[in-house]
Amino acid sequence: MIDGSFYNLASKLGETERIRKFRLLEATSMDAVTFLPAHMGVVRAKVKDLSKLKQKWGLDILEDDDGNRDVRIGDALRIIVPKEHWDSFQEMFVGELKNDSELNLKDLLVEAMDDELKDLRSNFKPALVEMYNEQQFASLDRTVRVWQGRFGVNRLMTNRGKVIVTSEDKERDIQQLYGKLLRVYKEDRGGLEMLIADMENGRPLGAYDVFKKYDYLYGSRAESDHNDVVLIFEANIDMAFIVSESIYVGDEEVLDEVEDQVSSVKRVGNVLYPAGEQFDVGFFDVLYNIIEEVEEQAEEEEQVEGENE
Repeated sequence: MIDGSFYNLASKLGETERIRKFRLLEATSMDAVTFLPAHMGVVRAKVKDLSKLKQKWGLDILEDDDGNRDVRIGDALRIIVPKEHWDSFQEMFVGELKNDSELNLKDLLVEAMDDELKDLRSNFKPALVEMYNEQQFASLDRTVRVWQGRFGVNRLMTNRGKVIVTSEDKERDIQQLYGKLLRVYKEDRGGLEMLIADMENGRPLGAYDVFKKYDYLYGSRAESDHNDVVLIFEANIDMAFIVSESIYVGDEEVLDEVEDQVSSVKRVGNVLYPAGEQFDVGFFDVLYNIIEEVEEQAEEEEQVEGENE
C-alpha cells in the first residue's frame, strides 16, 4: 500500500518540474517572467514600468493544452501564468483580459506615479538632513564651536528672518523647514524631484518659494567679549552654498594691531573678514592674544601715568 506522503512528494516534484519549464521559457525571451502569487510584486512592478512608457499596449494571450497562458504585452514583456494562478493574475488589471486586444494601463500608471511620489517623499527628509551635513556645513559648525570655546557666548543674535536654519537649533530648524517644504511640494512630483536633485548636487536653491524669503541656508551670529572688548562672530552659508564669515571688534587698538600683525584677514571699519571664505581657526588664538597684549599695554600705561602724577 502506498501512503499519502508518496503522492504529496510526487505532486511537489511535478510542481517543481512545471516551474522549471516555465523558467526555461523565460530564459529564451528578451524580457519574461513567471507569475506566482508570492512574486506578484515583481510582475506588477514590470507592468508599471511599461505604463510609464505608454498607456495602451497590444495584448496577445497564448494558451496551451493544460490551460497555462503565455501573456505578451506588445513586444516588451512576456508573462507566463500557470492555469491555477490566472484569476489572481487578472486581479492586477481592470476588466477581463482577452487575446488580441488592447491593454489599457491607465490605472497602473496612476499607481506607478503615486508610488514614485511616495518614494520621493520618503527620500526627501534624508536628502535634506544629508545636505545640512555636507562638508561646508560641518566646517561652519566646527568654526562656531572653536569660537565659542575660545571666547564664550554672551548672547545669540542670529537673524531668523534671514537665516532659515541656525547652527544653534539645527535639528529643530531642519524639521520645521522640512514641514514647510512638504506643504508646498507634497503633491508636486516634478517640483520635489527637482528640489532633491538640486540639494544633492549643491545647486542654488534661492529660486524655490520657501527659500527665496531668506538670505541664508544656514548660519550663526553670537556676541562674545574678552577683557571688555565686544566681539560679534557671524558665519553664514548662502543659497548658492557659499560660506561667509566676519568678526566685529569693538576696540580700535585691537583692530590696529590685527591689521599690523595678521595678513590673512581684511579689515573694513570695525569688521574683520577672512582672506578666503572662512577664518583659519588658529586666528582666534591670535586675536585672543592680541586683546591680552592690548590690555596689558593699557595697564602698563596707566601704571606709568599713575607713577608720574
